[in-house]
Amino acid sequence: MPFYDYQCEKCKDTFEVLQKVSDEPLTKCEKCEGPLQKVMNNMTFHLYGPGFHSTDNKRKYLK
Repeated sequence: MPFYDYQCEKCKDTFEVLQKVSDEPLTKCEKCEGPLQKVMNNMTFHLYGPGFHSTDNKRKYLK
C-alpha cells in the first residue's frame, strides 16, 4: 500500500496517510475540517538484485 501526502488548504498542515490504491481520497482535515488537497511528491526507487537485467544494475553484489 502506498503513502499519500495531503495538505490542508485552511491550516496548511501537511501529513501522509497509508491508503489502498482503491480507497477514496480524503476530503476533510482532521484538525480543522478544512478541505484537503493531495500533494504530488518526488518518489524514487531503485531496482537492485539478481532478478534485473545486468545493464540496469551497475552495483556489484557479494555472494
